[in-house]
Amino acid sequence: MRVPNISGIGEAESVLAELAAVFFQGSPALVINADARPAGQGEPEPSVEARYGAADRYKLLLDQIPAVVFMAYLDGGIGEAWVSPQIEATLGFSQREWLEDPVLWYRQIHESDKDRWSAEAAGMFLSGKPLRSSYRVRARDGRVIWFHCEARLVRREDGQPWFIHGVGFDITELKLAQEELREERNVVSAIFDTVGALIVVTDRKGRIVRFNRASERMTGCSQENARGRFFWDFFLVEDTDRLRTIFRDLIDKQTPIEYQTWRVNAQRLNPEADRRTIAWSAAVLSETMQMPTCVIASGIDVTEQRRAQSRFENLLESAPDAMVVVDQRGKIVLVNAQVEKLFGYERRELLGEEIEKLVPDRLRGNHPGYRGGFLSRPRVRPMGAGLDLYGLHRNGHEFPVEISLSPLETEEGVLVSSAIRDISERKKLEQTILEIGEMERRRIGQDLHDGLGQHLTGVAFMGKALADRLTEAGLPEAAEAARIVTLLNESVRMTRELARGLLPVTPGERGLVSALEHWAADMRDLFRIDCAFKCADPVFFRSDALADHLYRLAQEAVTNAIRHGHARKIAIELKALNRRGTLSISDDGRGFELVPGEHMGLGLRTMNYRARMIGGSLSVQSAKNAGTVVRCLFPLTESHKEGPDGR
Repeated sequence: MRVPNISGIGEAESVLAELAAVFFQGSPALVINADARPAGQGEPEPSVEARYGAADRYKLLLDQIPAVVFMAYLDGGIGEAWVSPQIEATLGFSQREWLEDPVLWYRQIHESDKDRWSAEAAGMFLSGKPLRSSYRVRARDGRVIWFHCEARLVRREDGQPWFIHGVGFDITELKLAQEELREERNVVSAIFDTVGALIVVTDRKGRIVRFNRASERMTGCSQENARGRFFWDFFLVEDTDRLRTIFRDLIDKQTPIEYQTWRVNAQRLNPEADRRTIAWSAAVLSETMQMPTCVIASGIDVTEQRRAQSRFENLLESAPDAMVVVDQRGKIVLVNAQVEKLFGYERRELLGEEIEKLVPDRLRGNHPGYRGGFLSRPRVRPMGAGLDLYGLHRNGHEFPVEISLSPLETEEGVLVSSAIRDISERKKLEQTILEIGEMERRRIGQDLHDGLGQHLTGVAFMGKALADRLTEAGLPEAAEAARIVTLLNESVRMTRELARGLLPVTPGERGLVSALEHWAADMRDLFRIDCAFKCADPVFFRSDALADHLYRLAQEAVTNAIRHGHARKIAIELKALNRRGTLSISDDGRGFELVPGEHMGLGLRTMNYRARMIGGSLSVQSAKNAGTVVRCLFPLTESHKEGPDGR
């Protein structure tokens, strides 16, 4: 025989009746209804003995039920009481202890529940109504066990109380779970009401079910007044239709909506309230046995943030320079109209792209490193001080730029604002000024050498002739004339030195080689150091400007090595290979530490500028106490004569 499954506490009595019917086959069913039918009405009731003749078999089956079943005859004394053995496993008292001590049960009831239990038991005896109650009982070891008890008073045929019959279920785990759930709900409710964000719970139709305090403060509407209203009643009228559509999509697709910005218009309910901009996110909680489908929406007031962002964007748009704002990943998050004009891209084509999109291919490899260096120590400064910076137009052409960097502290982290200015015209002007200066310097040098120098030389010859005639005549003025000749010769020498300083490289294919040889010799004589010039194979220059820039570059490098590096040995080398020339100056001086991105000294900037003027590039290798190597790579003119080995 299969024992029926007890699926609920309220079904306990019906289950017991079904079990009894199995044992009392052929006999009338067990009567546990308190409302007995008076004798003499309808068919005669079977005798009590006939109804309960199989009690032993009934009790045997009840022993197998996973609940405490009890029965106590009110007129039969202790011997007629019975309780199922499950009570020992639950409370630790044996079946015999319960039957021998009629008040043991009452003593073990929790102090806080005794009065209530007594009142409920008395009510059952007086009214005959079933007792359904939950209360706590102390086990032998002191543990508190929660029981849900279903008890019924069974009367005799004459209406007198006969026995009490009932069943008790251990619901301790259920009570603990309910308590934990209650505590969790209290915590959630506290968070719900104390959190600064707006939280609104609606049903699937959009009617408000719950409204937290932040929402009350924002809208000026209490939770009581908000309950039952539609969610979109609190938004601008022009946003209502869009919000209904979003809400329907949310319910249909069950997909969370993130960062949808809806504008609260509390004035629809509270004329004193202000319009606010709220960034919302919403999700659907599907229906469960305990709760129907609902929507939870949370919002953050971003009104001031949007206003500040709007002011910042307006300021950005009014800036005369191209402004690009990137995040820490190097992604472009904001640009102004000047960027579109400068680089040729539309704004939508740049947002979300890497900043390297605006950098020429040949410079992209190093750019992330420079960007990372700035983020490690963010501060307002020019980008790449002393370096040539170039932008890349959409059509592919490069143009020189000047960039200033500024860090922006935001909630999303540090952003970098770049002010970019096209300096093409400035570069052209600088080059023109430099060329004019070089031309004027060469003209003055040439005038000193060919004009004043030659004139003084002629005067010196005339003076010498005069002095010779005065000497032959034996006149005393001969000595003064000789002195004048000496001074004229000194003036000629000084004029030539000035001309050489202004025009160190004489015109001609070997002018630079000759000038560097003389410069090295002068340094050896003047500073008593080892300064050597080397040019293994001939290098010819048809461009005087190229030769002048290289000479000045070498002059600056040697001067720095002596003045700042205290070098005792300097090597100057000039060579050519495959239509490209190399001028290198190495020394054994103190050297210095190169810090990427740091501002260059005047000497390095000057050399770097001259290298750019001739279409070349400058590199500097130095380390503390390990000397310095300055190397300039430059293109040779087409008239450069190559030897058989390609040099």
